[in-house]
Amino acid sequence: MSQAQKWTPVCPKLRRVQELAKANPKERFTSLAHHITQDALLRSFKSLDGKAAAGVDGVTKKAYGANLEENLKALHGRLKSGEYRATPVLRVYIEKPDGGKRPLGMPTLEDKIVQGAVVEILNCIYEGDFMGFSYGFRPGRSAHQALQALQTVLQKGKVNWVLDMDISKFFDTIDHKELMSIIERRVKDSRLLRLIGKWLAVGAVEEDGRRIRGKQGTPQDERMKDEG
Repeated sequence: MSQAQKWTPVCPKLRRVQELAKANPKERFTSLAHHITQDALLRSFKSLDGKAAAGVDGVTKKAYGANLEENLKALHGRLKSGEYRATPVLRVYIEKPDGGKRPLGMPTLEDKIVQGAVVEILNCIYEGDFMGFSYGFRPGRSAHQALQALQTVLQKGKVNWVLDMDISKFFDTIDHKELMSIIERRVKDSRLLRLIGKWLAVGAVEEDGRRIRGKQGTPQDERMKDEG
């Protein structure tokens, strides 16, 4: 666990959110969306994998970056005015070691950018709630670090047994209403909640062109496939 560094947001104003969240575990934040600045969108863009597959619009990181400043300015403007619209994810399937297939959802690049900025905000609130031995989907941590920590405990600690378990189709069965209810325990900002609601409700486009919507399930994208 000593190898896992404590995550700290780059933006000083977000550090204040992190401090408040840690000091007041039941604090409900009413003003968060203003932290989705053009700089936050730029940070999110830079963090994206340039080799990742494109979404339904076919726009790649390289293409978007060719006119980056103007694109981010326009995106930020749509977010402020309420004109931003989420786009259905492109659903593809990858082979699993057991012979089955895992569905992955490919968001458009702009959706990824906005989602990254929102994740940065939510991390400030929720990071303090996690135990030090938790590694899944956390900033600055990876599955490799989790395995290294486990190896250290097994070699140096007193361990009698190891429990290995998996929640079958977890991401496919997340209830949207319940998820939003959990988020609302800490987030009261209606603009941020609407954004998250848009991504949940917009659905997916299958490889054959069918549009799928539902009241449960969240798409796993390429950033998740090595974690799950």
